[in-house]
Amino acid sequence: MIKLIIFDLGKVILDFSHRDIARGLAVFSTLAKYQDPAKIMDHMFNNGSKIINLYEEGRITTDDFFIYIKESFGLNISFPRFKKIWNEIFKENDGIDMLIERFKKDFMLFLLSNTNELHFEYVKEEYPVINKFDRWVLSYEAGIRKPEPEIFQIALNKAGVKPNETIFIDDIRENVEGAESIGINSVEFKSVNQITTYLEEKTYESRPG
Repeated sequence: MIKLIIFDLGKVILDFSHRDIARGLAVFSTLAKYQDPAKIMDHMFNNGSKIINLYEEGRITTDDFFIYIKESFGLNISFPRFKKIWNEIFKENDGIDMLIERFKKDFMLFLLSNTNELHFEYVKEEYPVINKFDRWVLSYEAGIRKPEPEIFQIALNKAGVKPNETIFIDDIRENVEGAESIGINSVEFKSVNQITTYLEEKTYESRPG
């Protein structure tokens, strides 16, 4: 019987584009190389950037992250302007709020995300859907990122449920496999309609009445 449904944040609840960050920062670079947004994308996001991982694991502070990015790309930029560029990249997926409301009636709903302090503080204020979840499991608070099995175990422990009583939804196959490795029913997100159908079928026998 399913008791808990865990949702990823990025691309599942909120769509986003890292390219918007790269374009925004390139304008403030004093280094010719990094006036090209593609170079910022490669350095920051496309090559498994260690600094992003450290920030998402809560191993460096927001201030230290900002200083590193500012110095790395030669940015002549204030922190408030950086924060605006860094954060204003999200858009709620159509239909996701209705899906959350529908399944919240009968199941515990958790949010489990590889995210950082700046992004999460922003989205929980700007997008009411974030506050409809029963609990959040965030990489920067947990000190570990998906697809490591330990972060999924944290969610199970918080909910007091077993892996086979849980569904996990994520857009990244590697993360889905991480959850599956400890026995969680998992599905790769493609669209809200696809997930709605999947949840209807998977939770049919778990619904009251």
